[in-house]
Amino acid sequence: MNILPSPLLLLGVGGAGAAMLRGVLRAYGPGVRALAIDTDAQSGGNGDLPFLLLGGNRLAGRGTGGQPASARAAFQDTPSILDTSLDGVRTVVIVTALGGGTGGGATGEILKHLHTMGIATLVFATLPFSFEGAERVRTGRAAIGPIEQHADVSVFLPLDELVSGSGTDNMRDALSRGIDTLSLGVTLLWRILERPGYIQLDSERLRKILTGCGRAHFATATAQGPDRANNILASLSESPLLKRIESSPHVRTLLVGILAGDDLLLSEVGAIASGLSAAFGLDATLELGTVNDEATFSGRLTVVVLIFDESATLTRKPTPGTVRDTTRERAGERWLARTDRFRRSDATMWNDEDLDIPTFVRRHLTLDR
Repeated sequence: MNILPSPLLLLGVGGAGAAMLRGVLRAYGPGVRALAIDTDAQSGGNGDLPFLLLGGNRLAGRGTGGQPASARAAFQDTPSILDTSLDGVRTVVIVTALGGGTGGGATGEILKHLHTMGIATLVFATLPFSFEGAERVRTGRAAIGPIEQHADVSVFLPLDELVSGSGTDNMRDALSRGIDTLSLGVTLLWRILERPGYIQLDSERLRKILTGCGRAHFATATAQGPDRANNILASLSESPLLKRIESSPHVRTLLVGILAGDDLLLSEVGAIASGLSAAFGLDATLELGTVNDEATFSGRLTVVVLIFDESATLTRKPTPGTVRDTTRERAGERWLARTDRFRRSDATMWNDEDLDIPTFVRRHLTLDR
């Protein structure tokens, strides 16, 4: 009997993305189809995971020197470099770090390519620590627009918030805790599909949930003891990763994974589901999956939640044959309406982009004041 390849691929982009990928695989264990891609040959390590070198002719495996434009051009040179690794893939989960060269420059181009292939994408992208300096923070924020434009779901995680509460830890331990938190969100889809409990979601259902959702928020909480469900709800309500959700009416969908051992109670599932619905809006759609993993979660309960906030959702550019991107067209109309002189002239199109619309409008960028 032929075994079909996994429809899920975990892709680490850039040096930091490759490092996060290795951390996620260590935390999860075997069973994840994974790939790293970078402009720096050293990220390939000792061959411990599949690796693609980006921009070989242009950059000679030496990296971008922190220049996102170099990584963007490197992928544009050979956009088909990923294709041989995508056999049977329906959904790609990307981990990357913004603020440097390859992650900030190549991720948007990779997403654009995956979108043309009809592959759903979920991006977890970290943003620099505030102490890393204004220039690096600004570079990281500049990468948000291209990623949001082409990703189905994008989760942006400021490192200040991801490792919040680790102030007394040394740098290594703080980052390790951050990776552990990140790995729970990144591998949620694998856990739900490969270690399902009593409430299951199949791969196509998950793909449908993710497609076109826009920006999302992510958090996780773990508890033990007789009141662990309520303790998890309290922990999630205080999570710094969710503090930017201003009010529950904006929440459109909750994707919730409940990870536990054999001792999971029906009452705990009910308490978590009703508590999250009450906290984030009774009108929000709740998509729930349980994971039964006695070896990993015996005696403890972990909840991972992805919250799709419709106020942050952006309309993606359509693939051929899909509904037109009216959001983009309205932005162009509003801009051109201000310039009567060019109202009857043809649009200046390049790579499917209307160059008559300012870059910050086309790419949904926020200008620093």
